[in-house]
Amino acid sequence: MHSFFAAIPHHGPEYFGKLIIGLLIVLAILGLLHAAPKQSRRAIIAVFTFLGGLFYFLEFFLPVDPKTNKNFLTGQQEFVAQLSAVIGAYAIGLGVVSLGQYHAKIISRKREGWGNSVVLVIAALIMFTFSILNEYHAKTVLFTDPFQHHTQDIHGVFLVLFEGGLAKLDAATFALIAFFIASASYRAFRIRSVESSLLMIAALIVMLASTTIGTALTNWLPTEGPQANFRIEHISEWLLTRLNSPAQRGIVFGLEVGALATSLRLWLSLERGAYFDAEV
Repeated sequence: MHSFFAAIPHHGPEYFGKLIIGLLIVLAILGLLHAAPKQSRRAIIAVFTFLGGLFYFLEFFLPVDPKTNKNFLTGQQEFVAQLSAVIGAYAIGLGVVSLGQYHAKIISRKREGWGNSVVLVIAALIMFTFSILNEYHAKTVLFTDPFQHHTQDIHGVFLVLFEGGLAKLDAATFALIAFFIASASYRAFRIRSVESSLLMIAALIVMLASTTIGTALTNWLPTEGPQANFRIEHISEWLLTRLNSPAQRGIVFGLEVGALATSLRLWLSLERGAYFDAEV
């Protein structure tokens, strides 16, 4: 299966006309879909959703040629993957537009915290602008640094915004999340029952086994023989491989079953949400 990013983007003037034609076709389809009656709109979406899922279903289950290990649908995977990438790109664009409309409404009405929306919109526009310019005019000089007396091109400004701004903000955000994780761990590890006591003991053993002080507590035990099983690092390994790993596999298995059920509901258009509920 091709991933979401399987399609390689093409650049250059020769593709600009194709891009315009594609945009016009998409806008025409969206216009016709918007003008269609509500019940017909739901049927059209359901049909195309079913056909899209049916392709991968048939490609996977239909017999293949033993010589090539392919069937007649395998050769069309790249084309369908490119369609999926285009649809995903439009979905991301729709999300950006919706986000912009939401924050523009907050700014226009000056609701509480509207200054944060101003910062978000400005930052998004600056990052979008320099990302596009970095793609096509990376070596264009913008200004000369008055302190170090060297020129600064678009690529340099983009790196400052991306690595010096976005990457550092991501790191700061995850650093703040650590405090929330510590708070949640404290609430979860409070001893109130037998289960929470076992959870606390297991967590304490695993944490101690990861530290030098913890391993020093049982360092006097032999490294071989039956008594070696009582060394804290061996107990920690047993907890992780014999108890934790099977439990995680069970959780993942349940999640996969749930994901399969949800995928089938989406494929067969059995799922109902706010959009279709409002359309009825």
